[in-house]
Amino acid sequence: MSTPAVDPLLRLAGVHAYIGESHILQGVDFAVAPNRVTVLLGRNGAGKTTTLRTILGLVPAASGTITFDGVEIGTEKPHHVVRRGVGYVPEDRDVFAGLTVAQNLRLAQRPGASRERWALAHALFPDLERRADQRAGSLSGGQQQMVAIARALVNDNRLLLVDEPSKGLAPVVVAQVTEALAAIKGTTTILLVEQNLAMAQALADDAVVLDDGRVVYTGPMAELAADEALQTRYLGAGGHATAHV
Repeated sequence: MSTPAVDPLLRLAGVHAYIGESHILQGVDFAVAPNRVTVLLGRNGAGKTTTLRTILGLVPAASGTITFDGVEIGTEKPHHVVRRGVGYVPEDRDVFAGLTVAQNLRLAQRPGASRERWALAHALFPDLERRADQRAGSLSGGQQQMVAIARALVNDNRLLLVDEPSKGLAPVVVAQVTEALAAIKGTTTILLVEQNLAMAQALADDAVVLDDGRVVYTGPMAELAADEALQTRYLGAGGHATAHV
């Protein structure tokens, strides 16, 4: 298995995590190189969403270490992890339906965030500026996904944890979301969970494959994309990965 050639921004080593009595992560080890996109793939129940939530501190790590920029964060509370510069785009968007688009973004913005980040979010998703005074709950699923991503972009985050941004979206919206994430690639580190393998191939430099809570592949995304046997074994027929746990 290959590893990033530079010092990683994020590293998980021997991470175990439980949800209730279920042992979801069973010694997860991988590293995320800075200013690259790493995609986390695997079948339904493999532990992908739990991995993101454990990094953020929403699911406590039972053992192992999670290191961000050289600092151990595995025992920190979510708000402390966020303040270190980790943004999170949840799987189900979780916008504040009763608030306007602008209020959703302002609520997410941390003190000291640069105006350039606010401008970037609106440049990538110009529809949000046009709908600034519209309640988020009245937006389409694709527009809500834009709000969810923009909430992470308005802060000076060094790492974005993005959980299934294409889920339930029309192809034209998937293309727009892909373009937005591609635009920040190279300046922001992204750890992406994605079931759409075509989107993953378009964005990712590196890939990590989970199977039953264990890492079974780490390496270049191009290498995984060329290995149909590996895709079939761990991602299902045709390499279509699914998510949720």
